[in-house]
Amino acid sequence: MWSWIDAAVDLVALYPMCALAVVFLAAIIEAVAVLGILIPGTPILMAVAGAGAMAGQPMLPFLLLSIVGAVIGDFVSFWAGKRFSGRLRGVWPFASRPGLMSNAVRFFDRYGMYSVALCRFVPVLRSTVPLVAGMAGMQQRRFVMANVASAFVWAPAHIYPAQLAGLSLERLRVGDWQSGVLWGALLLAGCAAAWAVHRAVIARAR
Repeated sequence: MWSWIDAAVDLVALYPMCALAVVFLAAIIEAVAVLGILIPGTPILMAVAGAGAMAGQPMLPFLLLSIVGAVIGDFVSFWAGKRFSGRLRGVWPFASRPGLMSNAVRFFDRYGMYSVALCRFVPVLRSTVPLVAGMAGMQQRRFVMANVASAFVWAPAHIYPAQLAGLSLERLRVGDWQSGVLWGALLLAGCAAAWAVHRAVIARAR
C-alpha cells in the first residue's frame, strides 16, 4: 500500500500544477449532470488533495479551485436544463432510469432554492437537481446565489478532511504514531459529524 501512496505523493510533488488541474476538473465533473453519476469526482478530488498534503503542498489553491470548479459544474448543469429542458427526459440515462429525474424533481419541489445548496451533499442528486432547476425555469440570480454559497461549504468539507487524512498517513509513514493517531482521530470526528448531517439531509428529503 505504501508504494502506491508514495508514488502518488511523488507525482503531486513533481507536478503540482497538474494536481491542481485534476482537482479543478474533478470538482466540475462531480457537479455536471450525467458525468457526476458516472465518474467518482469526489474520491479523485480528495485523494489528490490528500497526496498534496503529504507532499507539503498548501491547501489554499486546492480549496479555491474546488470552489470554482463546483460553481462551474453546477452552472453547466443549470444551463443544460434551461437549454434542453424539453428533451432531457428522453435521453440516456434519464430515459432508462426515470427515477433519477423524478427524485430530483421531488427534491427541488420540496426545497426550491435551498435544494441547490442541499443537493451538493446527497449523491446523485448533486448532479441532477441543478439540471431540474434549469428545466423548472428557476431565476438565474437565485440559482447563482445558492450555487456559490454552497460551494464555499462543500469544498472545505472535502479538502480539509483529505488534508487530515494525508497528514495522518504522513506521520504514520515516518513512524510518528502519536501524531498520526491524533490526526486520524480528528478526521474520524469530522467524518462522523459530516455523516450525521448527511443522514439528516437525506431523511428530510424523503
